[in-house]
Amino acid sequence: MTVKVLVMSDRSDEYTGKKGLVKQQIITVMDQSDTGERLAQPIEYALSDEEKPVHAGKLQDRVINLGIRELIPFGGRMRARGKIVSLVGK
Repeated sequence: MTVKVLVMSDRSDEYTGKKGLVKQQIITVMDQSDTGERLAQPIEYALSDEEKPVHAGKLQDRVINLGIRELIPFGGRMRARGKIVSLVGK
């Protein structure tokens, strides 16, 4: 599914996982769907290794199209897996 979202925050995150220290770039997004049927909660998305050099720290307050293939609970929030399809505007 592809959704149009507003990037509310763009931050780095570190935690200790099963295989050691994990460093990720996390964006928190809010659904901006034109249909009026929007998600009530913001979701998080971890940038892939390919997306980090291009987008890390540059997406705050931007509208993007996010291709979501999976939603999983992570630390009390929903985290999306997928890819950034395109930037909207600007």
